[in-house]
Amino acid sequence: MLEAVIVVGLAGLLVFWVVSLFLRPASEGPQVSPAGTWRVAHYDVKGETRVVLQKVREGDTRVVDEHAIASIPSDDPDFDEKFLTAMTAARQRQALFEAEDDG
Repeated sequence: MLEAVIVVGLAGLLVFWVVSLFLRPASEGPQVSPAGTWRVAHYDVKGETRVVLQKVREGDTRVVDEHAIASIPSDDPDFDEKFLTAMTAARQRQALFEAEDDG
C-alpha cells in the first residue's frame, strides 16, 4: 500500500512538472541579460581569492550574472600585485558592460 502511494505521488509530481514546463509563458523563460547593476567583487574559496564582476538586481543583492576575472592563490608571493591588476581589469570590464547595457 505504501509503495502504491509513493508511485502515485511521484507520477503526480512528474505530470505537474511537465505540464508547468509546457504551460509557462515565454516571458517567464530565461532572459539573455536581466536588468541590474554591475559591481566588482572578490571572495575567498579554498585558499584562492576570486575577483569577479557580478550583475545584481536593482534594490536587491541577488546575483543574476557573474564573470570571473582572476583566481589568485592566497599564498602567492605576488598576491598584492596580481590582486590589484585583477581589480583594475574588473573595473575596466565593468565600465565596458555598463556602456553596452546603456546602448
